[in-house]
Amino acid sequence: MNKLLHVPLILAGLSIASVGLAAERNDSGAGIYLGGSVGYYRINDADFLDENDKLKDNRHAWRAYAGLEAGRVFAIEAAYTDFGKTTDATADMELTGLSGAVLINIPLIPVIAPYGKVGMMYWDRDRTLGLLSSSDSGSDLFYGLGARFTLTQSVDMRVEYERYAIDDTDIDMASISLQLRF
Repeated sequence: MNKLLHVPLILAGLSIASVGLAAERNDSGAGIYLGGSVGYYRINDADFLDENDKLKDNRHAWRAYAGLEAGRVFAIEAAYTDFGKTTDATADMELTGLSGAVLINIPLIPVIAPYGKVGMMYWDRDRTLGLLSSSDSGSDLFYGLGARFTLTQSVDMRVEYERYAIDDTDIDMASISLQLRF
């Protein structure tokens, strides 16, 4: 587990080391990007869990996404997120979702841009508690904050926090992403 915590530190070091390489890039054009991220999330499900349930522990998730940006300030993005299966002694939950979001970036310097995002997630959830099980789906708003670091002319790293309100379940997720720009 401790080795996984070193990955964000290594990527952050690489982004700082690449500042000189990326400083000469022209960010005025529009383009598409593809990316992937890994992260940890925390569940708070008032109707499904009790106070001692281990499903409230941090869990891992992954995401694949594609976007279209205009001038490195405005972007629209589509993503598939898999929150995986969280399991406790008698409780399980599986959650996946497709989302669309709008991102507004604020380029501070050519290689660092904090951003905010808001979007809609269309999700599918399967839950079991002992012999009881349920499946449901729906759509809910989500939002996030993050920072984009330019590593090279075509590679960015993103660090972000997102809050999902999936029906009666709140999910807070922190993630790190690498994206390729075309």
